[in-house]
Amino acid sequence: MTVNIEIKGNLAKLLATENLLIEHKNVETASFDVERRVLTLPQWKIDSEHVYDMLVAHEVGHALHTPNRNYKLEDKYKDIPHDYVNVVEDARIEKLMKQRFAGLNKDFYKGYEELHSINFFEVDDTEINDLKLIDRVNLYFKIGAYLCIDFNDEENQLITEITQANTFDEVLDLSLKLFKLGKDQKESIDTMLSAKLVSNEKGAINGMSVNMSLDNSQDDSNKTDDEENGQVQTPSNGAENGEDSNVSSKSQLETPVEDKSEDEIDDETLALQDKAGNHNNIETSDTQKSFDGNVQSKLNDDEARETNYVTVPELNLASVVVEFDLIRDKLNRHFITKNDISENHVDYFTKCVDAEIKRYVEHKNKSRKDVNNLVKEFEMKKSADSYSRQATSRTGMLDMNKLHTYKYNEDIFKKVTTIPEGKNHGLVFLLDWSGSMHYQLNDTVKQLFNLVWFCRKVSIPFEVYAFTNDSYRLKPNYKQDHYGYDNHKLHQTEKHGDLLVEGGFRMVQILTSSARSKELDEMMKLLWLQTHAISSHDFTPECDFRLSGTPLNEAIIASGQIIKRLIKREKLQKCHCVILTDGEGFHSSYVEYGSNWDNENHTRIVDKTKFCGRNVYPSETVIRKGARTFTGGHNESEFTCSLLNAVKSDLPNTQFLGIRILERDYYGFYMRYARKAFDSFEEMKKQNKKNGLIDFTTDTFDHWFCLSGNKLRASDELEVKEGAVKRDISTAFKRMNRGKKTNRVMVKQFINQIA
Repeated sequence: MTVNIEIKGNLAKLLATENLLIEHKNVETASFDVERRVLTLPQWKIDSEHVYDMLVAHEVGHALHTPNRNYKLEDKYKDIPHDYVNVVEDARIEKLMKQRFAGLNKDFYKGYEELHSINFFEVDDTEINDLKLIDRVNLYFKIGAYLCIDFNDEENQLITEITQANTFDEVLDLSLKLFKLGKDQKESIDTMLSAKLVSNEKGAINGMSVNMSLDNSQDDSNKTDDEENGQVQTPSNGAENGEDSNVSSKSQLETPVEDKSEDEIDDETLALQDKAGNHNNIETSDTQKSFDGNVQSKLNDDEARETNYVTVPELNLASVVVEFDLIRDKLNRHFITKNDISENHVDYFTKCVDAEIKRYVEHKNKSRKDVNNLVKEFEMKKSADSYSRQATSRTGMLDMNKLHTYKYNEDIFKKVTTIPEGKNHGLVFLLDWSGSMHYQLNDTVKQLFNLVWFCRKVSIPFEVYAFTNDSYRLKPNYKQDHYGYDNHKLHQTEKHGDLLVEGGFRMVQILTSSARSKELDEMMKLLWLQTHAISSHDFTPECDFRLSGTPLNEAIIASGQIIKRLIKREKLQKCHCVILTDGEGFHSSYVEYGSNWDNENHTRIVDKTKFCGRNVYPSETVIRKGARTFTGGHNESEFTCSLLNAVKSDLPNTQFLGIRILERDYYGFYMRYARKAFDSFEEMKKQNKKNGLIDFTTDTFDHWFCLSGNKLRASDELEVKEGAVKRDISTAFKRMNRGKKTNRVMVKQFINQIA
């Protein structure tokens, strides 16, 4: 079972007891940025929970307790090797973490046990007690429970002091002390080895002299007259049996006293040479080097995809939002004062505008009854809910009207009924202003107006925004580039890792409850004209407020700040955000540091003064909002959902409702959003056929409503041709009723959510 790195990221935050920023990246070792409070962990391929928790706890310990201090700049500590400080500091921070979280004792014990069992310290074939002091200290504090490590009295005293160390200054002092003792031991071993080698050389020379003198004297004494004359005598039987005293004495002299002592010296020398070899590089810890190397080679997942961490940025709302008054004035100049209409077309244009204004007034009057019915239904549901939540309790005071019944009635106390007050609600409506909304834009706006009139009736504060990425001309005095887009710097401060909101993006405030009734009615009339002109092509729409793409992700980013602004202004207890769109948002990008080319070293150097946009790949991306993280998903739709979850995390009292208008791709919508809500695609189609819409909940949108564009465009008026027969009239009547039912869906579903 593979360890979930995001869950372990949360573990790191819990251990740190602060909202650390956790990043899992393809790096060799963990690191901690003190200023940004970012803990970077390698992407480990670890199946063991104990090992993973131990490594995470270790790095959190450094983040919490190891200061960002360059001790090398201090004269007192400038000569201390890094390994010594690292080993002693490891012992300190692990002790502090285990003291703070008792449950980590088991993780450290089991974790190091598992790593030791696969020889991470590379000491399986090593005589532990021959290792240099820094290595024995390192092993003692990490795997000392599994090894028998000997320390002399002076070393034991140092071990005790390391165990008791609580501050980084103590760590530095003890590291210096440990280093000096290690150097003294190396010098002592080198001295002993040199003396032993000199002794062996002298012993070898003396041995050779003794042997040579013995051999010569014996040879001379054994020579006979016959030998001197060149005649050789054959040995007697006694000599063959070993009875010859001369031969026997020679054998005794040539055996072995000197040879045996020489062998013993060689063994001791070899042992000293091995020990001296372990102490060659006194400034490094070989065991820690082996451990770190094995972590990198065996635990780091080199095949893991590089993870990019992107942040939901804070936007400059003054740049992003086109305010209500500005858009109202622009539409008024086009449709009413006709400033940008040529003289040749003024008459025709005026005729069309007047006809549409008349239709708007008729729609408003006709909708009044429907809106009043919705208000009545809303008040009934709200009252019913309040009644269900009311509580009756005894006061403890006698009810004198019941006192006479005390013989047969125990309930003779006064009662009080508490009816909880309803919460103060608000509405933010985000309307897709993309080119694909062309056919149903006018019908959508009709339902939007019903919703607005309903909110006005029941005193619910609201704001309605159209999101677009082609409205740069709606705001004056902005410089445009070749493509007509503002620079994104207008919307955000360039910061590495922030999601990029391009300059052409706007949130156009088309309706707001803060406007006066007359201004609101005027704007609704102008909006009616604009949407009809776009949908019908009967006359010219206002060109600066034209349809564009679908910057859904950017709208979600901006919605967080817009909702907070409305909540603060209206002192709302709960807010509802409705997002209506007919498609997916396009891909996002994020801000990345640029680079300069180093000609001398042939490498690229990060330049924090240069920024560029880099495309987001959802499967390789983690979204960060504050200290919380959300996986990017596998495709663009999942990335949008994750982005919405990130924005929601900062809005605990906000409900998000999604309304999707579909023309054809029902199956695609099912696969992207509705698979968890329905057992099969056929089940979703059955609900749509029965109710006229698809209605379900998800982990992202608190509620989804999906309806076809054809049903939305269905007429809610009785349309009968002259001379129609009974069947035609019946069909038209049914069509009208279906249209009325569908055209009330957004308002009705909304009031069901807030009643």
